[in-house]
Amino acid sequence: MPKRFWVLLCTVLCLNALIKANAQDSIVDQDVRVNRQFWIDYNHPNQWSETQSVRTQIAFRTIVPNVYNRFQAISTITFKNTNRSERTWGLIDSYQLGGGAIYTQNTAAKDNFELRLLQGFKFNIPTIKPITLNNYVRLEERFQKSFNDNGWRSGYRFRYRLGTNISWKKHYLGFTEGLYFPLQAEFFFNLKKTDRFNDLIRISPGIGYKLKNNWRYELFVIFNRTKNITETNNKSSDFILRLRVYNGGKKSPGSQNQNDFQLDDGSQ
Repeated sequence: MPKRFWVLLCTVLCLNALIKANAQDSIVDQDVRVNRQFWIDYNHPNQWSETQSVRTQIAFRTIVPNVYNRFQAISTITFKNTNRSERTWGLIDSYQLGGGAIYTQNTAAKDNFELRLLQGFKFNIPTIKPITLNNYVRLEERFQKSFNDNGWRSGYRFRYRLGTNISWKKHYLGFTEGLYFPLQAEFFFNLKKTDRFNDLIRISPGIGYKLKNNWRYELFVIFNRTKNITETNNKSSDFILRLRVYNGGKKSPGSQNQNDFQLDDGSQ
């Protein structure tokens, strides 16, 4: 990874430490019901062939008040649909298979470890010329284990996400040339609930910038409605600042267009 990423990561961790130093020493569920979170993730692509690629994400998440820190590493394999001219599958752009590990470091409870498998597909619906509605449908299998010797718990979750990227067309200033605005909304439907993080809805407006070397940076301000964030708290309203970094890597067909919807990384 380039030095710029490690400098950015060290800065984020230092800021997180300062925030926690001013946070409450004890956790009260009433405080957790409306909370602040910070997420950062680094995404690295690897092109296998014209129709196959894999993207790996390394991510960190934290919450104020100090309830948990979360670390995750998830890889997703993408298979481009080469039969888009066929009537049945013409709208489907690609298929995804993936999996990864998620470790949650809790402050007032036992830590939690999760193995996650996922499969889904992406399809686009063109509307007016500058905007394409990008859709992502995914099924997740979640296997969680708390470090209190209670064994493994399984859960199944269906997710649907709708989004678009709006490019900045009027380049009056040179630095605006790579500017774009990603907009996303995601809905979660639990088929079999796990003990933690049974999400209902996520709204994610953001701003992105693409460099000439194809590296991209996106900053989102997210509202997230979550179930079961602690053992006794049923629901919470989460206000999240999320920074996403994409390695330019080798271009895969159609994947670096600013109007292309980025495939999900498997996060909560």
